[in-house]
Amino acid sequence: MTETRKRAFIYLRVSSVGQVNTDYDPEGISLPAQRSAIQRRARELDADIVAEFVEPGRSATTVDGRPVFQEMMARLKAKPDIDYVIVYARSRLHRNSIDAAITKRDLRSAGVILISIMDYTEDSAISDLVATVLDGVNEYQSRASGADIAYKMGQKIVRGGSVGRAPIGYLNVRKTFEGREVRTVAVDPVRGPLVRTAFELYASGTHGFHSLIQTLTDAGLRTKRFPAGTPISINSLGNLLRDRYYLGLVEYRGQEYQGRHEPLVTPETFDLVQQMLESRRAGGVRERTHNHYLKGAVWCARCHRRLMVMRGKSKTGDLHFYYFCRGRQLHSCDLPYLPIAKTEEAVLDNYGTVALPADLRKRITDLIEEAMIGSAEAQAEVKARVTTRLRELNKKEDQLLDLIGDPDWPQDKIAARLRDIRDERNRLSRQLDDDQADRLDAARETLMYLLGLLEDPRELYRQAGKRARRVLNEAFFAKQYLDTDDSGPYVASDDLAELIEPLVNHARNESGAAHLGGAAAGSSKNPLVEVPGIEPGSFAVLSGLLRAQLTMPLLAPTDHVSKSV
Repeated sequence: MTETRKRAFIYLRVSSVGQVNTDYDPEGISLPAQRSAIQRRARELDADIVAEFVEPGRSATTVDGRPVFQEMMARLKAKPDIDYVIVYARSRLHRNSIDAAITKRDLRSAGVILISIMDYTEDSAISDLVATVLDGVNEYQSRASGADIAYKMGQKIVRGGSVGRAPIGYLNVRKTFEGREVRTVAVDPVRGPLVRTAFELYASGTHGFHSLIQTLTDAGLRTKRFPAGTPISINSLGNLLRDRYYLGLVEYRGQEYQGRHEPLVTPETFDLVQQMLESRRAGGVRERTHNHYLKGAVWCARCHRRLMVMRGKSKTGDLHFYYFCRGRQLHSCDLPYLPIAKTEEAVLDNYGTVALPADLRKRITDLIEEAMIGSAEAQAEVKARVTTRLRELNKKEDQLLDLIGDPDWPQDKIAARLRDIRDERNRLSRQLDDDQADRLDAARETLMYLLGLLEDPRELYRQAGKRARRVLNEAFFAKQYLDTDDSGPYVASDDLAELIEPLVNHARNESGAAHLGGAAAGSSKNPLVEVPGIEPGSFAVLSGLLRAQLTMPLLAPTDHVSKSV
């Protein structure tokens, strides 16, 4: 009679995540060592390992915090066909005498014997006594060790040290002091200055949480925790602004102590931040975004960062708004604050530099008409050629159809040739049906409308409302770079929108005026940028504009700008 081999579950556990991912093996060192010893014992017992239950990085004092253990016990109760549960030590299974007693009862009900590699194991009364004593000792060691660690951590905090992971803006570091390794906290050279900036910006009252997060994110502030590189959340920002650790303080059991780490914020700034947080919470102030029509259109001429809107309050309590460069808050740019009214005037003056002289508009109009005539003639010639080719294809198709069924001709080649003829005929028919006259007329209408806008864009912009000005800024400029001098803000340079760039650059080139601030502002702060000219009989620039209009949504007189204006 064949003897049935024993069946066993094995259970492995380490109490902290730090014990895994510490070696070439992702399980670390402890888990493979436990497994090797358990497998040897299973062979000694002539038992087959049916399943392995691994609980990595679980430090729960009770078994309630160990889901894999719970899964194993549920499996044993549901199907009692296991003889052994093998562990490396009883302390791996539980460090609570009550849990140990309950587990022993449940295992016995399922007919399972608990085997511990490191502990005395025998199915006898003496074994039960020893196990009970060991479980009590394990519980005592666990509780005593926890109390000892808590006391030592408390003493470290009382003496100014920091315990646990350093908050954002700081780094956990190791230093050598008098030959000893000391674990301490140092300012993060990347995030530390940005945390300080967060307090300063919020204390100024010019930012709510959303705009502050956007500013910090653009400046490079990212979280340290997984997933790395994500912007700080609103909840985390609120906790950060209330954390007294940034004052250089540490807290233990409700008491504050002076920490050894460097403060990132002064008491005055911290108090202002707390007052701002309290006033906005108590007053129900809704954080607002200032949607000025120049937002996104104006940039710093000194560091090429985007300018932002800020709100300020005078000594008399009056509110005023101005643009400022983010680089100034990061101490990397010295562009002064620009009052919004002065900034608006500077942009208005810049529109005077994109006007086209009457003679140039007349030449461009003539070129458009010549291009339309030339295009119509070219289209007519293409259609004539396509029509001729279609007649040829029809004739060839008829000839091949007459050969179908003739044994002297290869039928497979005839069929292939007929397919080629039909494919070419379909392609040419689509080309013939694709009449570009309507699209060319629409492109011509748009370009003529654009020329009308360029007759006096400064006056057009001056009369436009805020919404229309935003649309005009997008239509005329990609970016406008502002600087300031004794006379106030001015547009030092600009990036023109793609559609009008050839026309305006040519006008600026022909006029001999400065690139910006010339005719309108009466200055010459930047030299002219040389661009290819538009010469009579040359359609290079115009053809590019026509192609652009044929491949992009049309800016027709009834759309976009005209509706807003």
